[in-house]
Amino acid sequence: MPVRTLVRRLLLLCPLCLIVVGVWWVWQAPYRTLTTFLEALYAGDCKTIYNLTPNYERRYGIVTLELIERTYSQFLKPYLLTDFPRHRLIQIQHDSDRPRSLIFYLRFSGQERLLLVYLCNPPGRERWKVPFSYFVWLNAKLYGDANTIMRQLGYERVATPEGSAFSLKEWWR
Repeated sequence: MPVRTLVRRLLLLCPLCLIVVGVWWVWQAPYRTLTTFLEALYAGDCKTIYNLTPNYERRYGIVTLELIERTYSQFLKPYLLTDFPRHRLIQIQHDSDRPRSLIFYLRFSGQERLLLVYLCNPPGRERWKVPFSYFVWLNAKLYGDANTIMRQLGYERVATPEGSAFSLKEWWR
């Protein structure tokens, strides 16, 4: 095979490989974020969890590092260790019911309930993020009135994956 033909094939093959790797990298981004979030959650790494929250959730004061630490120690740690131990994770499914967001359903052996994790890809330069207050609110529903649980933890509002927020005020009073 002549050297010119080999160089031409390599010049054609290299960009094609880069495109394939780039598409794969973008496609895997939500899974990398989910894995990082779950590792931080089970390890109690509140700083990483805080860094995975969208900028709008931090900017609006919906979550702070202290609030995440309190939520972890008072609600998530006992909740995760008793009902959703990491070694019993058997299946991860995902669905997309909103633009720029994914919901992951985590199934654990011996557990009928699912752990839910929403990921969002906010507009701008942000990568995939986890609206932490929404994660807590969704999973608090498994244990009673989510609004009451959230208020007891110190939340006033919950950030949605779309970039808005809703209040946890007691509307019935």
